[in-house]
Amino acid sequence: MVSFFKKLTIKQKILLSVLTVLLACDIGLLAKKYRSKTSPLSLIFPEEMQVSASKLGALNANAKSKKVRPGCAYYRFSGEQQRQLDSYIQRSGDASLSVHIRIARDEAAGADKAFMLGFLFADDFTFRGRLQKEIEKRPLASLHIKDISEFALALSIEKDEMKNGKSIPCGFFVYAAVPASIIAAEIRRGAIGWDKSASVPLFAFAPNGGVMGESPDEADFSGASLVFPAQNTDTAVMPKITAAFYAPEDWGTAQNPVKTELNAGGEKLIIFRTDKTRVSGSGNKTYAYDIPTAALANPFSTFSCSDKINNISVLMMTRNDVKNELNAGGKIFAPFKTDPGLIVSWPKNRWRTGDYELFEWDRFPGVLIIDTKDFAVQNDFFKRLAFFSEKMGYRGTLLTDEALEGMHGFNAHDYNALSLAAFFTKAKAENFPLNARELLLRDILLANGVIVADGTAYTAGRGALLSISQESPEWLRNRYIAHEGWHGIFFTDENFRNATAAVFYTTDETSRDFLTSYWQLHPNLNYDLNDEYLVHNEFMAYIMQQNVSAVAAYFVNLANWASVQKAIPSLAAYVRQTHGIPFEDAAKVFDEYAFDNWGLSCGRVWLIR
Repeated sequence: MVSFFKKLTIKQKILLSVLTVLLACDIGLLAKKYRSKTSPLSLIFPEEMQVSASKLGALNANAKSKKVRPGCAYYRFSGEQQRQLDSYIQRSGDASLSVHIRIARDEAAGADKAFMLGFLFADDFTFRGRLQKEIEKRPLASLHIKDISEFALALSIEKDEMKNGKSIPCGFFVYAAVPASIIAAEIRRGAIGWDKSASVPLFAFAPNGGVMGESPDEADFSGASLVFPAQNTDTAVMPKITAAFYAPEDWGTAQNPVKTELNAGGEKLIIFRTDKTRVSGSGNKTYAYDIPTAALANPFSTFSCSDKINNISVLMMTRNDVKNELNAGGKIFAPFKTDPGLIVSWPKNRWRTGDYELFEWDRFPGVLIIDTKDFAVQNDFFKRLAFFSEKMGYRGTLLTDEALEGMHGFNAHDYNALSLAAFFTKAKAENFPLNARELLLRDILLANGVIVADGTAYTAGRGALLSISQESPEWLRNRYIAHEGWHGIFFTDENFRNATAAVFYTTDETSRDFLTSYWQLHPNLNYDLNDEYLVHNEFMAYIMQQNVSAVAAYFVNLANWASVQKAIPSLAAYVRQTHGIPFEDAAKVFDEYAFDNWGLSCGRVWLIR
């Protein structure tokens, strides 16, 4: 061999040496592969983290195989994966592990098959890093299935583990009663409930685990406080629940809409069904509604439905994506996105400030709603603005506090972006001394893009602003939220403004004159009748603020007021003689338009109550 090597040329010797080194490396890599404890399964992180998927550690033979035999497969996170998981939890406030499982094709349909998911922690390992021979009992996410062959099983991570001195999970294990393939393991946002609308249905559990079937008849949110905030602050908000339904055979009519009732921890939620809430991109035609848990009396409890449960495709609790970073110094700039129907009875003890709470209409982006604790707070926010924007003889004028003393604004308010921008532009140009809440209002509008700073002025952005007050009794809050809600849609939807104009000009002229005359004689209204936009807007809202069946009686009642009969006797007599029917006819047209376009109807701007 030595003599052979001596006979080689220098180039041949170099080549042989290189080949020998490469062969040695290949043998080493091959040996490492067969000794490797790496699983074929990768851990995937949320896209916003921009972290590449990486292999999980395999702790037993089942975990090393692509196909899991009946029994457990144990996986360990690498040190880097744990750091990434910790980073996600610190950034987002919650997290869960979701495992995508596919059952072998030869497994009989209809047979009961059990799957479980649990976490591994630091004390489940020896000081050498090996899994303990026996691990203590712990909460498990348990799913029993019969007919589905592919699904995702998720278990949320307890939010207080880091605070209590525990470590975040170091790994997880999956139990399968039958042969199955684990397709993917993914870190995602915390979740509790189920989602059967996706191509791979998801069944998600709180950290305290539980048992669920493939067709659950209720959602258990009792462990939600282990994952999500149980109260609202300026830095954390309670989660939301998404309820989604498959399409009914018939969507009903404006006066007879399809409704579903949810039992929300003993509280009844009425959901008005409409095809205007379809989930974008959903192949199964599911229609979704978001319910902030802060609006509910007992949200961390069990939810069930009066409807056939198979009609519910999603009943899932996840974090509420409120932009808390906007809030500062006890002032709230980030709104809850919600349905107006939930605002009326929203518990005041769930407000993030003592004086007001801020909302955004979930179906009409940019339409903000401020609920105030009383009329005094509401007046500080809006009284000067009311005279500037709508009051005859004062429009375009900034009245001093002394001039406003003893004068009445409104008990509920509505302003479009253009009026708001004009108000704050004039105040800035004149260096007018606005009060603290008016300056706060300006900053809320800027933070949410309703107005936009443009050099020395402000311009209109998107949306509008509405307000009601806790000082109004509940029956009036219902009417005010309807009245102001229609204004919000009018401000932001040109087609609705055009439809309103058409109804206005085709409504009986004498009836119209009665309403505009009533506005003039009422000392607390005094709308500027020279503004066609304002007149159309108020005409529509006065008709649409109550159910169609109550419209005629509402206007006859106005005509019966002694003060009205004295001021406009002939017009009042005309409304009584016609029994208010011209107004009812106009309401019927509005009613059909609202139902066809948004699933709403006269007297109802909400989809959830």
